[in-house]
Amino acid sequence: MKNKFLFLLLISFIVVNLKYLKAQNNTIVLGPNYQNQSFYSLENGETQNILNDNWDLAFSTDAYSTTIRINGGKEVELYIYHLGDTSGWTNINSSITNNLTQPINNSDTGWSIGAFDMNKDNNNALDYGWGVYSVVTHKVVGDSIFIIKTVNGNWKKLWIQEKVLGDYKIRFANLDGSNEYSEIINASTYNDKHFVYFSLDNQSVLDREPNKNNWDLTFTKYITDYPFQGSFVPYPVTGALANIGVEVARAENVTIPSSYTNFNNHTFNTAINSIGFNWKSFDGTGYSINPNLCFFVRDLNESIWRIIFTGFSGMSAGTIEFNTEKLEPSTTNKNFPSVHSFNIYPNPVNKQDATLLYEVDNSIKSIQVISPLGKIVFKNDLSHMGFNALKIPTSSLKSGVYLVTFKDQLNNIVLSEKILVY
Repeated sequence: MKNKFLFLLLISFIVVNLKYLKAQNNTIVLGPNYQNQSFYSLENGETQNILNDNWDLAFSTDAYSTTIRINGGKEVELYIYHLGDTSGWTNINSSITNNLTQPINNSDTGWSIGAFDMNKDNNNALDYGWGVYSVVTHKVVGDSIFIIKTVNGNWKKLWIQEKVLGDYKIRFANLDGSNEYSEIINASTYNDKHFVYFSLDNQSVLDREPNKNNWDLTFTKYITDYPFQGSFVPYPVTGALANIGVEVARAENVTIPSSYTNFNNHTFNTAINSIGFNWKSFDGTGYSINPNLCFFVRDLNESIWRIIFTGFSGMSAGTIEFNTEKLEPSTTNKNFPSVHSFNIYPNPVNKQDATLLYEVDNSIKSIQVISPLGKIVFKNDLSHMGFNALKIPTSSLKSGVYLVTFKDQLNNIVLSEKILVY
């Protein structure tokens, strides 16, 4: 009888703990003014929580990518030097800040589109924004000067001189030419991360990401196009961005999110801001959480999780509270082909056609434009890989937010980007 009692007690203990492991409440602390960035694994919890206001530039470690992002969420500002090309390096002085116009920002829908990509020449498929690819030398040679305000508020002039064999060469100085430096960023030595980081003020490389296969979401401050008086303006927000290879579905108007499991009724996509920031709202005194919203996330291990946000403290402490529950392993045989670069210009677009610039491998088979109602309004089949430019007939579309998607040979959405038609 004693052994039977112990056996039943053991079974009860296992059942209780399995239930606990299935659903879990989590708290991420970014600190005052969101000074940190958190990398989070749905399976294993937070993998790294690291200072986020000590870097200016992030260089892609992918040998086939030239993406360079800025720390826009922490007030780094990037501008194109509009008074000349690289031959005007010595002509720049501090008065240039009086004539700067609109800063350029990272995309918040794809990691492969950084602020420096926004300077692309739409008529040249070999132009990467900060430089042009040479089919002879296989280098990307910098042809542009940028003006940048660092995370510490210091103004610099910056020239990304080249990328060769996976590594970047940069040149930067104060606007008056003092404190000039040339640095080699050996990004290729960090190929287990998506990006390697650099501080212009400290002339230092920072290794601040966990292994790219060890996290699903990152909680951080970033720039997004925020709706304001009928248009969109760049604005810093705090939220969650997804890792490359992670898919997210948003379920709105759910009566009881904690018991809702019908993820098959929702569309998964790979835009990194699919969770984003707008699961909360500011009511004038504090933040409230949308009580009828949950997210389904297919993680890097192919498992599907439900996420429900439950609390947000704001900038005083930077705490984010949420519940995670593992629903079931995914049965999808997922394969993510390579989209090496992807940009739409102009965006937003008004009464004209947009241009899609992209570089893909041969497993990408089609491009589609999907209306706000889910209807395919444009489709183009792809028969070749490499650098390409494609006109999208947005001039004939009604106002709204559309999705431009790449699909593979299995008709799976590989990558998507929003475009605003107004």
